[in-house]
Amino acid sequence: MTVRIQFLGSGNAFSDGGRANAAIHVTGPGVSLLLDCGGSALPAIKKHGDPSAIDAIAVSHLHGDHFGGIPFFVLEQHFAGRTRPLVVGGPPSLERRLRAAEQALYPDFFGPTKLGFPLSTVMLGAAAVPLGGATVSALPVRHVALSEPHGLRVTVAGKVVAYSGDARWSAELADVARDADLFICDASSFQREDPAHISYRELMRHRAEIGAKRIVLTHLGAETIAHLAELELEHVADGTTIEV
Repeated sequence: MTVRIQFLGSGNAFSDGGRANAAIHVTGPGVSLLLDCGGSALPAIKKHGDPSAIDAIAVSHLHGDHFGGIPFFVLEQHFAGRTRPLVVGGPPSLERRLRAAEQALYPDFFGPTKLGFPLSTVMLGAAAVPLGGATVSALPVRHVALSEPHGLRVTVAGKVVAYSGDARWSAELADVARDADLFICDASSFQREDPAHISYRELMRHRAEIGAKRIVLTHLGAETIAHLAELELEHVADGTTIEV
């Protein structure tokens, strides 16, 4: 079975290069799962696809450019007449942080208004759980601790799509990627050292330890975008679709 991955948002927190915040749609027969839904993701989702086709969202960590678009997504789907359930999976504080974001943004809607569809959250961890027709597990990575970061491993019909979320290099990141059919990796910078993100150069130094069959770069910042012609690995833009 072919698994289709569409990069609806491929940018960093600052939307360098005019790119939308993180949003990656994984689809296959019976599968429709969004990996992350950043603050600016909804316009990108609507530009390249249909929000109502998304059954679940898996969140890599609790930074706004990775989960901040969920209240907007929920609001839009309510007024679009959605009735099918939406499940959101992520770190331990996901539900609490979503409720806080909802109240900060639309306190006149979230709470007083009964949603037109069931919305639930699930905590992701090392044990794989069903989500959006796939099975998803989450392994710890090194990023900003308060964001509760983890990398995601999505299994569809025996194929594994691994996603770093935001992470600096560590042995834990290699565990997320190991033996994956596709590893989607943060490449915020080209060679600049960053305590929270792996650079392209550092990733290349550790490439042999990754162990994934295929690597594609996303979450591209200005420095990486300026060096696109020098990248030896696949990289994406908003709207790019690949298959595994």
